[in-house]
Amino acid sequence: MIEDILLRFRAMALPFQTLLIGAVFFTIYDLFTYFGHGLGAIESAIEALIASLIFMAAYYFTSVALRSKSTERRGKGLRKKR
Repeated sequence: MIEDILLRFRAMALPFQTLLIGAVFFTIYDLFTYFGHGLGAIESAIEALIASLIFMAAYYFTSVALRSKSTERRGKGLRKKR
């Protein structure tokens, strides 16, 4: 079950991954700030929106950097004979 979810997530394009992760982060953080910190509904939603946008930007740019490094390493150099 978990493996299937992770495989489907990895098969998605990066913008869709970012949007999905941002929505999950927003939901969890909104509930945390509303119930845990006692903020009002509007304040909690605004804080969760800002935090999720920051999280989405960090996730997207980190993923782009890691994907570009992994594709560069595959094509360079000689392959070892086994």
